Formats: sequence, C-alpha cells, structure tokens
Amino acid sequence: MSATVPSPRRLRISQTAEKFQFGFALLLLASGWFSIAVSQIALGVGLLALLIRWANGAAPVRTGLEWPAMALAFWALVMIPLSADPGLSAVYYKRFYLFSAIWVTASVAGTERRRLALLAALALGALATSLYWQISPLVQGKGLFDTRLRGIFNPMTTGALLMMGACAAAGFVILTRRTLRWRGIAGAALVTLALGVVQTFTRSALLGLSVGVLLIGLIRRPRLTGAVLAALLLVGIVFRGPVLDRLPDRLEKRVRPGQIAESASPSIRIEMWRGGWRMIQAHPLTGVGDVGLLDLAPQYYGDADTKYYGHMHSNPVHLAVIWGVPGLLLGVWFLLAPGWILWRRWRKVRSDVARPVAEGWILGALAAWAAFNVAGLTEWYFGDAESMLIYLGLLGCALGAWGGSDENESKENDVLAK
Repeated sequence: MSATVPSPRRLRISQTAEKFQFGFALLLLASGWFSIAVSQIALGVGLLALLIRWANGAAPVRTGLEWPAMALAFWALVMIPLSADPGLSAVYYKRFYLFSAIWVTASVAGTERRRLALLAALALGALATSLYWQISPLVQGKGLFDTRLRGIFNPMTTGALLMMGACAAAGFVILTRRTLRWRGIAGAALVTLALGVVQTFTRSALLGLSVGVLLIGLIRRPRLTGAVLAALLLVGIVFRGPVLDRLPDRLEKRVRPGQIAESASPSIRIEMWRGGWRMIQAHPLTGVGDVGLLDLAPQYYGDADTKYYGHMHSNPVHLAVIWGVPGLLLGVWFLLAPGWILWRRWRKVRSDVARPVAEGWILGALAAWAAFNVAGLTEWYFGDAESMLIYLGLLGCALGAWGGSDENESKENDVLAK
C-alpha cells in the first residue's frame, strides 16, 4: 500500500507546529540551567506542538527508548494504589512528564543545521550559568575556591548540570573531522564547565565527568587516551602528596582519600542505604511507593541524632525502595539502554563525513550518559527535575541525530531546513 499523502492544510499545520516545537526545544535547552519553571513550560509547548504534528501525520522520531520508558511508566502507574500514600504517589507521577523531552528534542534534530542550533542553545545556557557564578565571587574580592558554587539551585544539582554540559563539549573536542579553531572553541567550553564542576565541590559530579570523558576518549582516540591516562596515573602515584598539598583547602578535603573516608557524607549515605535495604526487604515487590521518605525513614534506621532525608542519595537504591525490585529492573533498563543505542548509532555515524555535528552530539551524549549513571550511584538525580530534564533533552538531541532521518525527512522538514 502507498503511504497516505497529507492534505495541504494538514501539511501547513504540521509545518507551523514544527517551527514552534523547534523554537521551544531551543528554549528548553537554554533555560534548563537556571529556571526549571521556564524549561518545563518550554517542554509543555514543545510537547503540544509535537502532538499536533503527530495528529497531522508526522509521527515522533523513534529513539529506541519507547519500550523502556513505557514499561517503567506503566509499572509506576499500577503501583500507585499500593503506595504508602497513593495521593502523593499520584502527584509524583508527573515526573514522567519530563520523559517527553527525549522526543520533543529528537524530533527536531534531523539536520546538521538544526543540530548546530540546538548545540548553540545548550552551550549558551551552560556557559552563561557557569561564568556568572564563577565571576560573582571574583567581583566580591574572593578567590575561585573560597566559596562553593551553588548556582540557582544547589551545589549537587548545579554540579550535575555543569557535568553534563562539559560532557557534551567533550564530545565535540574529540572530533577529528572539524577544524582546529572549532575544536578550540569546544575545548574552551569544556575547560570553563569543568572548572565550574570543580567549584561545586560535588564529588559525584567530578567522578561522573571523569568517567564520561574517559569513556568517549577510549572510544574515539583509544591510544592517545590510554597514554594520557597512564601519564596521569604515574604523576598521581609519584607526586600525589605534593599535588594534593597544593590544592585549595576546600578542594583538598573533597579529593584526598583519607579525608573523604573521615568525612560525614560517606557514613550518612551508608546508613541510609542500609535503611533502604530494610525497606526493600519489607516491600520487595511493590516498594513503599513514590513518596517522600522523610517520615518513613525513622522506622527503618537511625536514632535520635540521625539526620534524615526525603530520598536515598542513590538512583538504584531509591528506585528499588519506591517501586520494588521490578521497578529497579525497569529503571535500570531505562537508564542503561541509551548507552547501547548511542554506541550503535556512533558506529554508523562515524563514517559519514557529512554529519560531524551528529557525531559530536552522540559522543557528548555517551559521555553524559556515563557521567549521569556514575554520579547517580550516590545521588538521586533521577528524581531531580532540573538535572533530569537537561539529561533527557541532551539524549533526545543525540538520539534524533541518526537513524536515516536526513535521507527520509518529510517534505515539511526539507522546506524548513532550506
């Protein structure tokens, strides 16, 4: 059977909706660094435009995450009546609204021009946020590491955001098919954002950024990356003491192994994870429900002096606590699947000299994926709307960057790309 040709009226509606979707995708990526309200409104308008396009014959791009996302969302839905607080779990179900960022951005990332514009929006928001909060202490006469960079949110969230921005920049630094000037700009962005991550003093973000950059380095330039890593390890082993002694005091406390072990943060996390394990043992199939854990925590761990939190400071632990072991498995599927999909996409796009921006997006998203999951071992970033929205939007840009879309774009996108 031949494909149905949309009427001129439906095509015009779809073209107009596509323009709105693209514009608000740009706003989402630019504003997510400093305003969750603006970015979520942008997501809502972009999602509405996507649905209008779909109703007029332009289906969303297939990203490969449809089944993992639907499976997790379905399990969370059927668990609501079994929650410790069904009403609150119903309210928290809105977290799945953020998942639409994947398809809102993916469906407008079908050409190199569009991908470059999306990258510019992401870079604008990330660099403006980082530079503002880096320069502010200097204007006040303070040093770079005298105060902890908090951003508009808090150090952990800002650290995660800048971590992902730096990972995206790293994806373009490592490209070999771009001019030295182009990679130099990406390198300057990487240094700026990485410095911002360091200034947040957030260990999870520092570790995540390191793992993410190392991953794409080993993928794209394995020999060079191996040599650099070996040199850094040698310097670290031979000169570890002098290097650590010369770090600013606040930073030294965050990276010196002995001081990390003696700090309160690891012991607090270990205590809450033990409490989380007891919650999982008590509710292995259903979990306690997608609720705040502040009131439940004293039943499972701690004493009169314990400081409780409303979450478990770990993506896998928290997923198992709120949705049981099945929810953990589905959540891990959703979190790990992008890595495999992006790896397969990169193996295709690396040989296409006409799509260097697509390759940069895919490599940057691979780094961000690794960083997000590593940092998420000790932080509840899955439940952090600010970092989750940028992460999913970044994934969407990369997943929409390949899959044959450039060869098979609809007529409306051909017109808009000119």
